[in-house]
Amino acid sequence: MSLVSLYRVELGRLFFSRLVCAGVVLSGLTPFLGMIGNESSFGMSDEWIAAPVLTAATVSAMLWAVLMILEASRLHRSGVYLLTDAAASPRVLAVARMAAVMTVTAAVTVLCAVVYLPYTAVNMEYLFDPVFYVANYLIFMLPTVWISVLFADAFYQITRRVEMSVILYAALAYFNFSGYAQDDYFMRWLDPYVLTYSDGFQSWWFLRVGFYTRLLWLCLAFGLWIFSLLCVRKYEKNIAVSFVRGMRRVYLPVLAVCFAAAGAGLWKYQPFIDHETDAEANRMIDSPTTKASAIRYFLTAEPVTGRLSGRAEYDVKEPYTGEDKLYLNPGYRVSRMTYGGREISFRTVDDDNAGVRSTYFTIPEKKEGTLAVEFSGLPQLRKTHAAYIISAFIDWESIQLGMRSAVPLLNYACRDGAEVEVTIPGALTPYLNDLPMDEYTECENGMKTWKGRITEDAIYNFVAGVYETDTFTAADTNIHFVYGKAYEEAVEQYDVRQAVKDVFAYCSKHYGALGFTQDQTMRLQQVTAMLMGGQAREGYLEWFETVLSPMTLADADKGASATEVFIHEMIHQWWGGYGLECSQEDSEVWSEEGITVYATYRLVKEKYGELYAKQYYVDDWRKTVEMQERNFYNRHPEYLEHLPEKYRTQLSMENEGINWYDRMPLMILKAEKLVGGEERMDQIMQKMYADREDYRQIGFTYGDFLDYCGLSESDLELTPADYMTKEEDAGA
Repeated sequence: MSLVSLYRVELGRLFFSRLVCAGVVLSGLTPFLGMIGNESSFGMSDEWIAAPVLTAATVSAMLWAVLMILEASRLHRSGVYLLTDAAASPRVLAVARMAAVMTVTAAVTVLCAVVYLPYTAVNMEYLFDPVFYVANYLIFMLPTVWISVLFADAFYQITRRVEMSVILYAALAYFNFSGYAQDDYFMRWLDPYVLTYSDGFQSWWFLRVGFYTRLLWLCLAFGLWIFSLLCVRKYEKNIAVSFVRGMRRVYLPVLAVCFAAAGAGLWKYQPFIDHETDAEANRMIDSPTTKASAIRYFLTAEPVTGRLSGRAEYDVKEPYTGEDKLYLNPGYRVSRMTYGGREISFRTVDDDNAGVRSTYFTIPEKKEGTLAVEFSGLPQLRKTHAAYIISAFIDWESIQLGMRSAVPLLNYACRDGAEVEVTIPGALTPYLNDLPMDEYTECENGMKTWKGRITEDAIYNFVAGVYETDTFTAADTNIHFVYGKAYEEAVEQYDVRQAVKDVFAYCSKHYGALGFTQDQTMRLQQVTAMLMGGQAREGYLEWFETVLSPMTLADADKGASATEVFIHEMIHQWWGGYGLECSQEDSEVWSEEGITVYATYRLVKEKYGELYAKQYYVDDWRKTVEMQERNFYNRHPEYLEHLPEKYRTQLSMENEGINWYDRMPLMILKAEKLVGGEERMDQIMQKMYADREDYRQIGFTYGDFLDYCGLSESDLELTPADYMTKEEDAGA
């Protein structure tokens, strides 16, 4: 029988198989498992797209692997293979069976996407994008299931034993879930890794990485599966004889090697994470280099591919004698360098380190001229930060670039700044080094070219997004409130502008006027959730996207209002950054975070009442500190040395977070009672904030705080009475 005929037979048989029908039904339920089992989502896209799809991919892959092994062993378990081998080649039958199973799993994937689409659309409301939704199923779920069945079938065809196949598959699955592969995008073949999605600034970065990793593992799986065809038993021979006979089909080992080599090549030359070496740290130092009188940058962002292409021009006034060096993101390649319009030679060294790769060049003529550098590529992430920091990316609705991910760096080449032209999608509003870009020209392809100037010789922060801007006044400060256009309804519904005004009014009254705005102006800017946090600089506050998520703002479990995270980030303008900076030299618990948490509690208490503040702040601090105190290794640190380093590090990080966000606020609350109440504590904190400049260089220490309060370290040591409720005290 021909392959096509066998495929039709196998496909028809599978659709009438009770076992396969059960698999179809169970696979159809797997997205629902993700919806009900997800407790740590950052946004609506995480909860209604990422969690269901990734759960479906993993669970369905394991389910279909078991079904594949049972299907592959069906003929041998029943002894019917003696008849089928006479009617058709076992290898051709194996190919037909695999093609049929892949067809069924493809149909199941499409069915899942269609069935859950209305439910997902209703829950996500105006944030739902059907193209993005379907792409997740096709990129993550379908290829993962195919990879799984290829591995499962390969193991069975090599061993021809069900139990051995299950053991080998389980070992490979265990590797995926092990700590070794936990934070690696490329090792997780069964459980694709997506850190977080953005609701309002949709990004395809994780889909690009997902497509690449699925292709990589499909090549490896196909390579192993084609190799397993060489081991298909024929004429009742053992594996060795069958393998030798299979080698006569020369195309099989050639295809197996080609697929395996393709997978290995994709792994080795992946373009998303830098290939950091053990070379000496590649740092920029203030050493002699080419000096320029002017710099011009011309950049073009390509949202479809996520690539950046650009040209940097340096009007050189002092050529460096000898070989000079410029720094770029490891994902970029310099394609051409000219000086005075003439080509010059250069060499790029694969010395990735700390997110930098070096390109060396020599200016042959020691006279003034224009050095032009042309480059392009996909910005790569640092290897050590790849799992949790997405620092540079280009998409249709959001762009984040900075330093060497934006332009070549030539070691302080020009102290007079640079001219910048950047071409991006027309719907985006750009900000260059924290300032809005105002001048632009329309391009024919729906793009816009924006022009601006920076006072430095590098772009340390270029952000672009689909933004709306509101301007209002809060506590005599002009506020430019910049948020994603997708959140316009949420801003209006939950009156976020009022929350901004509340923070400025409260903090100005209790601590003093904000001392580092630019001409009494501040920009509060929302950034994509992919950046996993916010930051503050003079006249500028950047904050996490999901602070404005409807899911966050409408969460009834968090109380009457869930804008406290947003409030917390704004209060950092007083405590931290350009406000009062804390030094941790004399205490593990002392930090700007602790003061900010306490200040947030006080504002919330004033705004929503004592019961609300106690329930959602003080009680949470107590529960967390009590959990920390009950931890065996915290009570018996002498046993810590017996733990693996990974667990010691994890416990240390957990304790650091608890100390900053729970223990320290509880200690400040205790200090408040000891100094005479809230009014007296406000006076102390106002004095601390007023004296902040005195501590700008050395940092404000825990000892300084105790001196301001007139307390000793022992006074603020927490006892069970401080972190246990009355009921718990009674029980104790």
